[in-house]
Amino acid sequence: MRNRISARNRNLLLSLRRLKRTIDIQMSRFLIDNEKYNNLWVMFTDGDDNAFSDLYKLSYKMLYSYGLSFQITEELVRDIIQDLFVKLYTKPDLIKNFATIKPFLLASMRNACINTIKANKKYSGLEKIESFELNFTVDENRVEQKEEQDRINTLVTKVLSQLTVRQKEIIYLRFLHQMDYEEISRVMNLSEQAARNLTYRAFSKIRKNSSDYDLGIFLILIVYYCK
Repeated sequence: MRNRISARNRNLLLSLRRLKRTIDIQMSRFLIDNEKYNNLWVMFTDGDDNAFSDLYKLSYKMLYSYGLSFQITEELVRDIIQDLFVKLYTKPDLIKNFATIKPFLLASMRNACINTIKANKKYSGLEKIESFELNFTVDENRVEQKEEQDRINTLVTKVLSQLTVRQKEIIYLRFLHQMDYEEISRVMNLSEQAARNLTYRAFSKIRKNSSDYDLGIFLILIVYYCK
């Protein structure tokens, strides 16, 4: 049965493997960006306001995407980012270690989004305090055949629907932003061991629900197509 499934999906697997070089380039870019965050923060604390402006530009897309994943409005996300950088500019001593700047930004964004959801809960009767969705889009410029687009969408939608809110978030941080478990623990307010356990449970669900593909192929899909 497994052999028949693999043969039937051979074209899709070949397409996904062709993405590997692009994925490798994206991952190396994240490592470069992490170093750039740290350098810009050091430059700002040394008195370079232009470095702070560059840090804002570098961080904006990441924070905006992360905020939208909590299913709050674009306007609120923009306001949260603005407030965060005003606070950071006026109180730079909030950052005790320049190497923690990126986790600090994501943790602050996360807390502000959750507080916004909690505040709205009082008026809208929301049952869930935390909400997190991976924004996933397959466009025709990335996958040539419509059949492959549909199959990728179906697969990822199915698998992600089986993950809990926190499992989706840890996949987002671990693989889209290449964060280690120490950084994730800061962002999500978990112990490192709890972060590892959460990742393991997410992997187990992914394997169970994407039996036609190995875990590595599925993670390539997530990294390449999530916004």
